[in-house]
Order: sequence, then structure tokens, then C-alpha cells
Amino acid sequence: MSDSTLSRRAFLGGAAAVSSLAAVGALSACAPQSGKDASVDVDAETPQGVAVATTEAAWLGEEPTISDDECKETIDCDVLVIGAGTSGYFAACSAAENGAKTLLIEKGDRGNGVRSSALGAVNSRFQQEMGEVAKIDPMAIMNDMDRYADGQIHSALYRKWALNSGEAIDWYADVIAKDGLEVQLEWNMPKDTFYTDWPTGHGTNGRDGAGYEEREPQVSECLDAYFTSFDGCEIRYKTPMQKLIVENGKVVGAYAQGSDGMIRINAAAGVIVATGGYAYNQEMYEALQPTRYSCLGTFDAFPSCTGDGIKALMWAGAQMDAVHTSLTFNRCLLSAEQEMGNPYETGSNFGYFFFASQPFLRVDPHGARFHNESAPYDYVFGATSKRPVNERYWHQIWDSDWKEYVPVFHTVGCSTIYMQPEGGSDHDAFPDMLDLWIGPEMEEFVEAGLIAKADTLEELADKLGFEGEDKDVFLETCARQTENYENGSDPDFGKDAFRLSAIQTPPFYGSVKNCGLTLCTLDGIQVNENLQPFDKDGNVIEGVYVIGNDQGSFYAGTYPNLAAGINAGRCATFGRMVGKMLAEK
Repeated sequence: MSDSTLSRRAFLGGAAAVSSLAAVGALSACAPQSGKDASVDVDAETPQGVAVATTEAAWLGEEPTISDDECKETIDCDVLVIGAGTSGYFAACSAAENGAKTLLIEKGDRGNGVRSSALGAVNSRFQQEMGEVAKIDPMAIMNDMDRYADGQIHSALYRKWALNSGEAIDWYADVIAKDGLEVQLEWNMPKDTFYTDWPTGHGTNGRDGAGYEEREPQVSECLDAYFTSFDGCEIRYKTPMQKLIVENGKVVGAYAQGSDGMIRINAAAGVIVATGGYAYNQEMYEALQPTRYSCLGTFDAFPSCTGDGIKALMWAGAQMDAVHTSLTFNRCLLSAEQEMGNPYETGSNFGYFFFASQPFLRVDPHGARFHNESAPYDYVFGATSKRPVNERYWHQIWDSDWKEYVPVFHTVGCSTIYMQPEGGSDHDAFPDMLDLWIGPEMEEFVEAGLIAKADTLEELADKLGFEGEDKDVFLETCARQTENYENGSDPDFGKDAFRLSAIQTPPFYGSVKNCGLTLCTLDGIQVNENLQPFDKDGNVIEGVYVIGNDQGSFYAGTYPNLAAGINAGRCATFGRMVGKMLAEK
């Protein structure tokens, strides 16, 4: 397979490259490990018999035994923040600016930074400036998110996010503006959709039109400088946390591995755990999310996110969510020869195809349509998971009129690939995007064997491997798609009429094998409204707070992506809130 594919991150950053995983696929965190169901229990009383993490889990391992005698250094601080991602940066900066002597430690050689694609918030000044078109009722979005989770979340956390996220984004915008960076709101939402789109996404624009590869490091440099400008505040990279220190039932600090040996860190006000979840712990992911695992072609997660914080908290007695959840995109392309269910072994041999999130026709390996393509990103995995393991992929089908359909589809968030003329588009959209990026990338994927292209639907069916009855079903499905488009109605799955498209103008296209790629895990340690974990008896574990993708109680089974940036936004909001709260102690 050709490696000459373009990712959106590479294109927007001004450089041609394959997936962002290309540089990290050989890291030890990606290496195959054992990881079977010995690490989970199935509790019939939990929803749908989901996998439940227990203290006997194989992936949890034994808590390290570390004594003060082994430590080469002891550090005293007010607040210890573990993990330099979105939540960790917001927590550390907020604690520091409010007078707390704060130490931020990160196991990598630099921070993972703040997600620039979108920070989800409610009633920021940017939304208020737009008036009614961007106004959000906090109770309405809270209840919509609760509905997505089937009521299996801590709704008060959504209320807290909705009521405090605007202030967090306003603060962030003020800080980065001093360094020439800016926040841009995506406010223009399609109306009267079956699934509500919320104008929550606040993207970060870098200096001089910088793309992902440049602007996220720019934000990290800005926040590093801001944090360390406060007396007594320090960042230590290459300093992985080893375990939390618990004394008399309270977390009082942590042991970390420094460059010269073990370090004991005492945190007088509290410890904030923000290590980013476990997307790059194969044993843990495969055990806790086996169904989602089987639907994946690859990962686009930070390799440093290996469950360190979750494991340390569980060693301290904390409880993990019963319903395990990932933020998974429907944008991975594989070749016909590649097998799914080996996501840690794919490396750079895949296509990162943002076009795949557009609501064009999707058919299963037998040629039949199987769901409403306008649903949230990960609904397709729920649908494909009902099929045999070797059939948990789909083919996306479109014709040469695709440039006419995309603007009308009016998708939002990171699936946006068209700049709406009335403004308010996702901040990554740019003029002539379809011609300058999407079209050329599509043809590159054809050359790479990831997309089939044909002059007739019969030829396309052959190239996609449909034979006999399956081929007949495929051709009938394409005809039905055109019929629904012409009638302006979808009696089969109820897709919004403006998101229907015909399959009638050659050449025709079809993805050879479309599947998922996971960005991060969303299940974590169960917390109360103050972001504190509790033990099996419901008693709060004092001295420690959980934020970011280590924090649970916020999702159950799906990521509600139509509130663009809601995950990065909750990371930012709760990080800021906890940092300020501990500084006041």
C-alpha cells in the first residue's frame, strides 16, 4: 500500500504526511500485548451485561512498593497536577494564578497540550456576542447529553460544565491572546435536524494560519510560559507518576520517577490526576471494550495515555465506570487485505478520511443499507457490532456530484469540510477546501487502494467484492438511494431530507473498507460533583481530584459529538474549576 496519503492534520499544518500515528507506531506503548477477558467481570445487573473493571483485573497489576528511603528528592508544594494535557494545563494555570505553589509533572518530554480543534462551552462571550443563533439553554443541553447516556451518568456534572464552561473559555481566550493566538466560535448550525447540533465548538487559531502540527505546540508554549511565570510553579517533564501516597485514608502526594531517581511529592492542598485515560494500553482497552476494539482499524490517540492515573486511583480504592466508552471517529480506511481488530498493529498503513463522516450512503459487506448515516459518529459502530466480527466494516458510496451535496449537508464540528458562505463555520474550514484538499486526497486514496472508483455501478460492485445475490442487493440499494433523494424522503431510516444524495452520475466511488479509529477513552474513575473519587462503600477519598479522560461519570456508551468539543471542553472547565478550588484551600 502507498504511504503517500494526506491527513487533515498534515494538510492544515502545511505538510504532507500520513496519519499522526506514523511517528509513534513503533513505540513500546503500541506493541502487542496479551489482554483477554481475565481482566473483567460481567455483572448481569449492569446495563446489557457490560464489562466491569475490578481490583482483580489482570491489566491493573500490583501496586508498586515504594518507600521514602528510595527517594532521591522530596518536593513540597500546595497543588500537584499529574499530566500536561488539556485538563492538566487548565488546572495548573488556574491554581498558579490564584496563589498556589503548583507542580505540574508529565511523563512525556513535552505536554500533550490543549485540543485546538474545539473546546465545548456554553454561553461564553463569543456565543453571547452572536446573540440568539448561538444561545444555549444549559438545562436543555444537560438533558440532551443525559439522553445520549441513557441516564447512566452524573447529570450534575453536565450542569456544572454548562454553567461554568463559558468562563473557562473566556479566561483561556484572554491568556492566549497575549501570545497572538485566538479563539473562534462555530455558531452556524443546521436547523430542524433529527439530532440537535449545538453551537458549542470554540476552536483555537494559531499564529500566521498555523495548522494542528504548529498551533497546538504554540498553545503549549504559551501556557508553559504563563504557568511558570508565577513564583514557585514548575513543570517537570519525563517524570512519570508511579503511585499515589495515601496516609490515614487520605491522598497526600505521589511518588514519581525523576531523571535522577525516585521523587516524593507532598501536596498540601491536593493532588489532581489528569493522565489522559488508557487508549494506548492495549491490554486494558481490549479487555474493557472488546466490542469497540473489534470495530477499529487503528488509533489516533496520544501514546502516553496508558491508564496510569486510573490504575493509581484504583490501587487507592477508587471505582471505575461500569459502562466503558470511547471517542471514536468513523474515518479509518483500510485495504481489502487488511483485517480489522488489530488496531495497535496498523501503524501508518491506513487512510484518515474526514470525508467519511459526511452522511453519504453506507452499505454493509452484503450490499445493504443498515442505519441513518446522519447519526452521531459512533452510532455506526453500534450497528456494525451486530454483525460477525469479520464483517464489522462498511462501504461508503457516492458519485461525482459529491461537491454539490457536501455544502447542503452542512455538517458541523470536525466533520466540516466546507466553509459556509454565511459564516460561522468550523475554524478549520477554508475557501476552496473541496477542490484544494478533499478532491485530491480522494484520488490519492484511489491510487492507494483504499477507495474504489468506477464508471458504472456494476463495475464498482465488482471492485468492492460484491458477488451473486450481494451484488444484486448492492445495485438495488443504490437505486433506492436515488429514489429516496428524488422523493425528498427516507422511509427506510428517516434521514433528514437535506442529507439525502443520489447515486447516478459517474464516476462512482466506494470505500474499500471503512471502519473506526479511537482518539481517546472516556470511561474513568467515578466521581462526585466536586470531582472527588469514592471507594466501594461510597466514601470520598480525600486529597485527590480526577479530571480529563481519567474522570468518569460523564459518558455511557457513546460520545455525543453533535455538541462539538464537549470532551475537551469538560477537560478545560473542570481543570480550571479544580485548580481554583484547591488554590483557595
